[in-house]
Amino acid sequence: MENYLSISEMAAIHHITRQTLIYYDKIGLFTPACTDENGYRYYTVDQIPFLREICFLKSIGIKLKDIKHHIENRNLTSAISLLEYHKEFVDKEIHKLLQTREFIQQRLSLFSEAQQYECKLDKPIVESFPERYAVFVPFERELCKDELHLTLMKAWNILDEYGVLPSEGFGTLILKDQLSERNVFKGAGVYTLLPHADQSIKNKIILPAGKYVCMYKYGMPYDVKYLRELIEWIDDHGYEIVGDVMDACFLDTTFYENDINVDLCQLQIPVK
Repeated sequence: MENYLSISEMAAIHHITRQTLIYYDKIGLFTPACTDENGYRYYTVDQIPFLREICFLKSIGIKLKDIKHHIENRNLTSAISLLEYHKEFVDKEIHKLLQTREFIQQRLSLFSEAQQYECKLDKPIVESFPERYAVFVPFERELCKDELHLTLMKAWNILDEYGVLPSEGFGTLILKDQLSERNVFKGAGVYTLLPHADQSIKNKIILPAGKYVCMYKYGMPYDVKYLRELIEWIDDHGYEIVGDVMDACFLDTTFYENDINVDLCQLQIPVK
């Protein structure tokens, strides 16, 4: 076997393992030139270009079954076709990864903002927000923690239908026309923000740009104590409520500590 390469030598040349070559032989992708009476596999130098190409194609992510078909029917046209097809696949994966990166950054921004809440807790402040877009799902039953969770999942399932991750935040939307009514939560529901304005999606609403009186608080949306306090502050300071109220959730039940068993939220009331 002086003119042959052992399986270990062939593997070392290509920086792969002996087990990889054994597997390639098993699936018929790359077989040894000969096998001796003891079952040892041997390869020729002439086989190196084929294994080199297999290793390259695998390194760029092409599946072994596609490589096998290509090697068996290899010509310039098929090589170009395989690479063009895989490039299109990689382009789609890059697009998905960039979207995922954006979703991660949105969630990081949300949590980073929540870190700054302590100095602002229970203190009304005036903030300006750009135009925002959201999916809105109304409550079907009396508002409570269970209804919040179930309705939020309905909104998130709508996002899932369109391949959108719920990374931009969510909360409860309370209608302006109900603020002076006994049943404040009539017509209210859950909203979940959309990352892009141009997304065509059902149940989409626009949250107008403008000035908002806001207040961080530990409390569930169905606890109207903080809402009433903030409305009173707005009246006392000469503002007028001009739109629906957002009770934005920053840290939900997954962040509860021993002494805190309610969500960290921020009331956002549009004013002029």
